[in-house]
Amino acid sequence: MKYVIDTRYRLRGWHGAPTGIYDARTHEAHFVAPTLYKLVMKCDAAQDIDPEALPEKEGLFLKELLAEKVIRPAGRWDFLLPEQHYHAYPARYRKNVHWSITGACNLRCRHCFMSAPHAKHGAPSHEEIMNIADQLAECGVFSASLTGGEPLIREDFLDIIDALTEREIALTTIYTNGWLVDEALLDALEKRGAHPSFQLSFDGIGWHDFLRGVPGAEEKTIAALKLLQERKYDVSVSMCIHRKSAHVLRDSVRLLASLGVRSLKCGAMMEQGEWASPEVAGLQLTREEELEMFEKYIPQYFEDDAPLSIMMSGAFLYEKGRGSWGVFYHRECPVDQEDRRLSCPVLGEAFYIGADGVVAPCQGMCDCDFGRRFPTIRETPLREILTDSPYVKLSYATVGDVRRGNDACRTCEFIDRCAGSCRNSALLHGDNYYGVDPDACYFFKNGWEERIRAAAQPAFDEYIRRNPPRGEKKNGGQTLPVCL
Repeated sequence: MKYVIDTRYRLRGWHGAPTGIYDARTHEAHFVAPTLYKLVMKCDAAQDIDPEALPEKEGLFLKELLAEKVIRPAGRWDFLLPEQHYHAYPARYRKNVHWSITGACNLRCRHCFMSAPHAKHGAPSHEEIMNIADQLAECGVFSASLTGGEPLIREDFLDIIDALTEREIALTTIYTNGWLVDEALLDALEKRGAHPSFQLSFDGIGWHDFLRGVPGAEEKTIAALKLLQERKYDVSVSMCIHRKSAHVLRDSVRLLASLGVRSLKCGAMMEQGEWASPEVAGLQLTREEELEMFEKYIPQYFEDDAPLSIMMSGAFLYEKGRGSWGVFYHRECPVDQEDRRLSCPVLGEAFYIGADGVVAPCQGMCDCDFGRRFPTIRETPLREILTDSPYVKLSYATVGDVRRGNDACRTCEFIDRCAGSCRNSALLHGDNYYGVDPDACYFFKNGWEERIRAAAQPAFDEYIRRNPPRGEKKNGGQTLPVCL
């Protein structure tokens, strides 16, 4: 019997992970054991496979491949396409790159951690952009989200989309302030077969212009959200909240939901970049004030029937339609698993390239003192950075590395609960990559997990009574597996 791999899939390998099956539709690779991979490689429409003669494990795997339609029985004229044949990339596997294609912006945001109003990180030339696109393809990075600054201010923005398309790199998300989102842009994207999700910023009804530093920004953002809703784009929003805007959170969520926004991330600003200026120091919410705001709003959120999915810093998250809500800070990790569990799972599959060429695990890390230690693509080829560099070691930091990396975590009573939390937050407050995340520490040590659960659970129970989830058992208060 001959089998052939469906044209949706390709045989791929990366440094340290040579047995990948790449899904060209989802732009994600799945890895299998070497013995099973040999079986997949025989599914080339040329080699005979006798299912009855296979060892039990391989036989079950063959049935699974058939059931999932990864392979099918080969017809007389079937063959593997050239792009389906095995190819190995000279770098470690990364599913996605978050790429700042410019450090400049058309707004003057008071809280910009990249200091885009001053174009602190500059903007790569067209030639540099094309070179980076080549290097991404060389390393087998098949999806990209574009950010800035404001990415849409680049005159060659559509040329960048074309370059990604030519290299089979999918455009997954555009991060934008919305000012330049119009019919012409969406027409141009769709002409190219691109239909990315969008993430916009909206900083509260009546306060968006204040924070963005340009009159009319709120009107432009709302117009962009309406247009994206009409054109059926998936949209998420981030909201930065300060003392003067905290009272409009509920009305702002209602508005965003009415405009088709799928999910919202909200919380206080990072105290770096423009927000480190003394002129705005009085507006920053303390950690206590931020959590008190969440504690007050969570019951209101469920009273409003959870109008969209939401994440409130690390203190609360709910994915609309689910039968459970969660505390993202609460990520249990028993001691016997600490050296196998990544402190941040996202850093193991994605990375950031800055407008100045810096390659870092996370965008927010580039503007702290520690950021100067990260390599730059202008000096080191990406294949080397993604294979053997300080970046690689840091991106694979385990819970055990964090727990051993500072005295506070080593002796903390919540050691099995927070999983080390956020490396970006640790670097905002110190120079130790394996240091303490003070936001998570404050949350647990001051009883905020119990307070959030006390505020959320009764309201959630009533919400579920009104809106029972389809095909899912109620399980309130459990940690969700993914961040919104």
